[in-house]
Formats: sequence, C-alpha cells, structure tokens
Amino acid sequence: MASTMGNAQTAPAVPLDQIVAQMQAAEKATHNRPEYTLLREYRIFGGSSNSATSQVLAEVSYTPPGSKQFAIRKTEGSERGEKIVRRVLEHEVSMTKDSSKSEFSPANYEFALLGQESFNGKPYYVLGLRARHETPELLNGKAWIDPDNFLVVRVEGQPAKNPSWWIKDLRIAIDYGRADGIWLPLATRATAELRLLGTHVLTSRDIEVRAATEDARVTRPAPAVSRRKRARNAAVDAGVWVAR
Repeated sequence: MASTMGNAQTAPAVPLDQIVAQMQAAEKATHNRPEYTLLREYRIFGGSSNSATSQVLAEVSYTPPGSKQFAIRKTEGSERGEKIVRRVLEHEVSMTKDSSKSEFSPANYEFALLGQESFNGKPYYVLGLRARHETPELLNGKAWIDPDNFLVVRVEGQPAKNPSWWIKDLRIAIDYGRADGIWLPLATRATAELRLLGTHVLTSRDIEVRAATEDARVTRPAPAVSRRKRARNAAVDAGVWVAR
C-alpha cells in the first residue's frame, strides 16, 4: 500500500478493546471459508538484482474445516527456488490444521493503538503487535485494520522467533483482500538476510481463486544432509519465511 495522507478522512475514534474484539470476531468469520483452489505465483530474488532467479507457480487447495494440499505446476530458473517454495507451502499446510496459533487474538498478541493511516484516501486503524509467545507463526510489528469491517488488511513485522539459524534478519509484509468472495492473504513479501548467501527476497501473489478443490500430493521435506551441503543449500533450509 502507498500512503497518501494529505487531507484524507479519519475513521471514528474507537477504544482499543473494541477494535480488538471486533477484529477478532471478523477474523473468526473468515474462517468459515468454502472449498477453494487458487493459483499462486512465487518469485525469488537474490542480492540487489531486480530479476527473479526463480519463478514458481503453485496450486493450493483448501477443504474445510482445516485441510490444505498443494502441487507445484511450473518452475522457471533455479531449482533451489522450488525447494524453498515447497518448504513454505509445507509450513502453510501445517498451520492450517490449527489456525488458532497464528490468529490475531489477545491470546497471541498484546495490542497497542498507534493511530490511523490513510491509503488512497481511506483511513485505517494501525495496531502495534507484540507476540505473547516466541514462535515463528507470530509477528512483532504492525497491523492495519479496515474501520468498515474490522478485517486486517495488512501486517508488517518480524517473526517472534527466528525460523532458522541461517536467517539473521527476516521482515515480512502480508496484504489481505477478497477474491471470489473469500478473504485471503493475497500477496506477501519476505526479505531475509541469510548467512553466507546475503539478502534474498521471496514474493508471492494469488493470481486466480476459484471455488473448487483438487487432490494434490504434498511433498515431504528432504532428509537431513551434511553441514557442508547444508551451507550450500542454506536458502532452502531457511525456506519457512512466511508467518501466516
């Protein structure tokens, strides 16, 4: 989102506890999703290059109440990119089984009302997020809340626990929105400083969402390898980049 403060409107003044309560209720309502299948495009960038070293197209299928499967449909560029995406998707599949571990709730976060910010003339509440548990599924950062429906439209932050020794610094931004009537994370950007490999950026965007499901085989992580080989494949080992 690009901020356009200017003479933008402001949202009604609402106490923090009411914002949190309505946000939690709105999020729980989105959990009643129908079956769906989406196509998601991943891109991986290394160093300061503006050209992706790898592009991966994945199909993700969701079956209520908490089951996901995925299949890699197309890979271009480095094979390492596909391995990273598989690790990210395996983590997403695991998280879907218990969404309570990552939801925006008082059980997971301490919230602070930081004020309001406007994007394209529309105001949003801005909440500070402080994770109550040291886990990669939670973020320390900020969330932007739509005052019309109290849904989280964007989060930015760092995982409360580093997901891998190979990552020295990890920053995540997730944009949420509605696609084919379903509220989903539509785009992500994860920037990681990797030991031995420098800065890498992983982006994803949902390019198609449809109300359908399809059985897809989940690929399991590769067996453990030697430390020397692990160093060469550090980006793969650090592949659990996206917290939600």
